[in-house]
Amino acid sequence: MSRRRVLVFTETALALSETFIAAHCRHLQRYNYILAALSSSGHHHSDIPRHLLFPQGSSPTQRLAFRLGLSHHMDRLIAQERPDIIHAHYLTNGAFMVPYAERHNIPLIVTVHGHDATRALRPLSAYDQVYRFWHKRLRQKAATVLPVSNFLRAKLLADGFPPGRTLTHYLGVKLPDRIPVDPAANPPRILFVGRLVAKKGIDQVLEAFNVVHASKPDAELHIVGDGPLRDMVISKTQTSPAIIWHGAQPPERTQEIMASARLLTLPSRQARNGDVEGLGLVLLEAQALGIPIVTSKDSGTAEALLDGETGFAVDPTGSQDLAQAFLRLLQSPELARSMGKSATRFVRENFDITARTQILEQIYDSVLENHSGREVQA
Repeated sequence: MSRRRVLVFTETALALSETFIAAHCRHLQRYNYILAALSSSGHHHSDIPRHLLFPQGSSPTQRLAFRLGLSHHMDRLIAQERPDIIHAHYLTNGAFMVPYAERHNIPLIVTVHGHDATRALRPLSAYDQVYRFWHKRLRQKAATVLPVSNFLRAKLLADGFPPGRTLTHYLGVKLPDRIPVDPAANPPRILFVGRLVAKKGIDQVLEAFNVVHASKPDAELHIVGDGPLRDMVISKTQTSPAIIWHGAQPPERTQEIMASARLLTLPSRQARNGDVEGLGLVLLEAQALGIPIVTSKDSGTAEALLDGETGFAVDPTGSQDLAQAFLRLLQSPELARSMGKSATRFVRENFDITARTQILEQIYDSVLENHSGREVQA
């Protein structure tokens, strides 16, 4: 019996930060995947083959035709590949795939990551208005919607998504082959990994580090990531040799830097447009290595730790609580060691991507069984 097939869709493939889409494909066990996108966003995650509808890049007209449900290229791909399931990443992509899934009678599953469910729609944006058009149909027609945290699920239910078809499905991370790190043996080093935008809290991290460094002069702050606030970060590195900016790094190098830290922080907060962190995979990756974390208590990130056991969840809107949490772990290596051990256990028991993928494939099985039942009744 041939393995069932899932068409994994994202509009562009694959950004360096989209490790979760690569991991989704890489860890499927009972289903084969076809990763489809309109065009490329780089040659990252090159071990994952992808089918690009427009290999030379898509034009505005081609993108609009796709979003309106009028892309012959997408219809042709689906007819050729004949997937059993379409699984779109991001709520917007799921909405745009509704007419194709309906036309080809294929159940549609959508993973919701954060900004796609929380940011405010722009009234003058053609993209957002087309999305708004399909959004109601998505609520009605999606076989299953999979928010990556209970925090996001609550947002979706408030937006009218049906509870029975809106299921929290935590993403997983690959457990490291190496022995977990002993953070107590690492230097007093804080690590921030994330895009350099206000939502991720880099400004508060820098403010908190000023307090930390005054109390503990041997403390260091390492920053991995890039983005609009790059100049602010660079200016800080020029005035303080204790702040080191690594820029954007591939996953392997990020893991190396992570393993040298005493703690990792990602104090995400709500952006001005409503965008909120859905979970924060980097928090899980750090804990899997044995590194305790300091994050936000006000978003999906609060579900990525056991507060007080594997790290601290703090108010992300100010730097004082952040600085105090940093100092607790920097000044007490034994606390960092204890939390690091609990963190490794927490991730192994709850976020192992092999186990999470097995659950995802069980969801696929259930969706196909229900879809077949409806076909028989029809």
